[in-house]
Amino acid sequence: MNLLLADADKENVKNFRTFIKSAHSHIKVVGSFDDPGQEILPVLRDTKPDIILADIRFFGGMHFARFKEVHDAFPQIRMIVYGTYNEAEYMKSGREFGVLDFMYRPVKPSDLNRCLDLATKYVKKEVESQRRTQLMAKDYADKIFQYEEIFLRALLKGFISKPREVYDGFNYFNLPFGRSDEDTPGYAVMLVRIDHYRRMALTLTEMEKHLRIYEMLNVVKAALAEHNARMFIKNFNEIPIILNAPFSTEEKVLLADKIKHAILSETDTRVTIGIGRTYDAPLDISVSAREAEATFGYRFRMGYNAVIPIDFVDPHNRVTYRYPAERERRLIYAAVVGDFAYCRGLLAELFNALGQSGKIEKNLVAKTVMTIVFRISRFISEQNLPFSGEITKFFPTAQMLKLANIEEGYNFLEKSLEEFCAYIVEFNAAQSLRLHMAAKNHVKEHYFESFSITRIAAKLGTTPENLNKVFLEREKTMLFDYVMWVRVHAAQKTLRETATDEEIIAVQVGFDDVKYFRSVFRKYMGEMPADYRARERAKMPTMTITPVEEI
Repeated sequence: MNLLLADADKENVKNFRTFIKSAHSHIKVVGSFDDPGQEILPVLRDTKPDIILADIRFFGGMHFARFKEVHDAFPQIRMIVYGTYNEAEYMKSGREFGVLDFMYRPVKPSDLNRCLDLATKYVKKEVESQRRTQLMAKDYADKIFQYEEIFLRALLKGFISKPREVYDGFNYFNLPFGRSDEDTPGYAVMLVRIDHYRRMALTLTEMEKHLRIYEMLNVVKAALAEHNARMFIKNFNEIPIILNAPFSTEEKVLLADKIKHAILSETDTRVTIGIGRTYDAPLDISVSAREAEATFGYRFRMGYNAVIPIDFVDPHNRVTYRYPAERERRLIYAAVVGDFAYCRGLLAELFNALGQSGKIEKNLVAKTVMTIVFRISRFISEQNLPFSGEITKFFPTAQMLKLANIEEGYNFLEKSLEEFCAYIVEFNAAQSLRLHMAAKNHVKEHYFESFSITRIAAKLGTTPENLNKVFLEREKTMLFDYVMWVRVHAAQKTLRETATDEEIIAVQVGFDDVKYFRSVFRKYMGEMPADYRARERAKMPTMTITPVEEI
């Protein structure tokens, strides 16, 4: 550990050097700084200390600003400062700017030892942390292709919802695509899928499966070497390709045909290639991917070992592939739990997607709304929730059938979902109250048993986190504290009314150790059990016995 001494008193510096050399030989004093008027930053650059041991007076009246100056320039350096009792608050205030600890003048050897030991532990911890970070960074760099594939999978699935996120990903992984909205000539997705793979897999070992798809990936890379494209292994039988170029349908077909023949020639494997449309926006890569996926449903008509563009088999449908079905699924879940804020955001995404699909069929909005409502109703029935019969109250069928355009559909669902979610919130509040009462009754009957919030939550059909949340909302305390209160109150009653030993009382109310019982009792009541018993006994009225002769 490297240490810099900062003190205008040269005698102090000399004494610190001598003490550190004799008592802390592992610490290297890399220099001393004894001129308060000199700039400290150049000295720090030259000496590279881990710790600065400094007299707070050395920093002058602007010590707070000097702490910040050092911390901003060298955030890894920590300081130990010393001063008078009157300067304690100033020294404490430096903690947010790298002050590890402080001492009072005259500095005692015990205080100096304490601070230097603390600094040593801190530096060792930082060195180990840096070592782990470097190893992790190396390991990450070696496996960055895996994270690139995670990004591309998310892009194909439509899990990325902001253009900036896409461009940032392209830049971070150095992908050969447009890096901003100024250079995006078009994006399209191809899916290369092995024909009759299930039958083929029966004759292959696990390694042969791996090698087959890996060999195909290399063939695809070679075939697309002159194009802006990225491909990766999605499954043992499928390779997605993302293209970045203004390809026409015919150009994509020719390119896919070239890939298909190369794979057959190099690996003796027959494949079908599905091709999505080309779009200008990178967020529409997921739309093109859904279109490419849909083409495989037409193999029964178009044939295997074929190239199938979506334009050939489904030329007029723009809605199905743009509509974010995953967002609709999330909307269903959000509605059933009563999260209207999340519902509204998802609703906007769904109807924006419909709006971008071009001209849509007359009754499609009404059908879409009815489908969403039906799925909410189905999900409620699947969960066997007690309000399945309330759906028509919030989503009247007659109104849904009259919805004529996107705006009407959005407004209807927004209003209906807001009312439905408010109902769900009220229902959940009642459920929360029932859970609260059930938990209190359980504690009342079982407070003397070994405490386990996991076991209690499982018995009541909830999670420990939700149980604690309920107690915080209704009791302003965690369940553990509530149980301790119940135990302490039970102990109070026994202490007041009996002469039972504390060891026995501790066991009766759920404590295995009488010392722990006493510490808990004192924490909650502010006094020891024996003191409480004595105080309560003193309050009890004394009985006066009248002599028989006077009766």
